[in-house]
Amino acid sequence: MKEQEVVKMELLITLNENIVIQRFFNVKNFNSMARNSLNVSEYIKDFCHDFAYDLKMKTVSYMLENRQQIEEDQNILETSMTDGDEYFNIYLKIGDMTICHRQMNAKLYPPKIRYTVDIRPQIKNVLRDLTDIFSAENLSYDYMGLSLVG
Repeated sequence: MKEQEVVKMELLITLNENIVIQRFFNVKNFNSMARNSLNVSEYIKDFCHDFAYDLKMKTVSYMLENRQQIEEDQNILETSMTDGDEYFNIYLKIGDMTICHRQMNAKLYPPKIRYTVDIRPQIKNVLRDLTDIFSAENLSYDYMGLSLVG
């Protein structure tokens, strides 16, 4: 029986330098070419879109629930009180090597929302999907007629 290659990967989401969530996961039958696939790129792009949409919906709920306070004191929503830029960073790593990094502006969301992010309910499915992609054989390596491997 052939021994399966297992590679340890990491999904890391930070708000600037602060860790929001960090999960390690193992991929059996690791396909080293998967990191250059359109599948990984599209999945991370979709994940970021869903993450942003979730934050937007939480912002809407927060604003509706606190409408009276916001009408009385609009400084509750003022995000420029914090110094500098704030970004959510989504990393996909193999060991110390970052194979995918996406960044989103966190200041679009009120402080109450961006400092209380919780994606634990979705993380199991995300890790399963990433494991499936990185162990798959039939992946797409072309984008608009251009090769993603080189």
